[in-house]
Amino acid sequence: MAPTAPPKMSARAARLARISGAMHPLAPTKTHRAEANVPDGFLSTKKDKRVMKHSGFISKINHVSPGVKALKRRRPNKKLVATMESLADALPELTNEADGNVAQLREGRVRHKSLKSRPGALKRKEKVVRGEMARFGASMAALAATPEATAAAENQTMTVEDTTDTPAAPAPATTNRWAALRRHISTTMEQNPAFTGQGAGD
Repeated sequence: MAPTAPPKMSARAARLARISGAMHPLAPTKTHRAEANVPDGFLSTKKDKRVMKHSGFISKINHVSPGVKALKRRRPNKKLVATMESLADALPELTNEADGNVAQLREGRVRHKSLKSRPGALKRKEKVVRGEMARFGASMAALAATPEATAAAENQTMTVEDTTDTPAAPAPATTNRWAALRRHISTTMEQNPAFTGQGAGD
């Protein structure tokens, strides 16, 4: 019969052996083996495993981030299709459009600009709001200055409420007022030349 390894002593039996004196209290938990690859100074205890895990974690951190991480381009193979020459070809169209805007400004039309998110945007917004309020006041003044509006206001103060259920037809003075307001806005607001051409064609 082949020899077998002796059974490992349980923790309770080893403790009793140390207490009773059958085993030396400072005896190592492992016996020396000449063919072992691990030195006798290293014992596979819970503390040793914790030290191994911590050292492996530290070495992994040092390997991943040795210092300043080099930035990588996401798509270095893709280059810009446009060149300075192709961008310069689009400038004449922009200049023609700018000439049309200058011509509209000379006629006294209002230019509406969009605000960008930059420092001082609130002050610029307040300035735009004041300009819009002034323009709205001018539009209302032009609307009130029409003779149809004044005549309709006088007729409204003189009439008495009618108790009949017949639906009232829209007054021509109201339509004339809105037509005058649209005409005033179209003559004072800056318009795109493309839309003005469509309006003239219609």
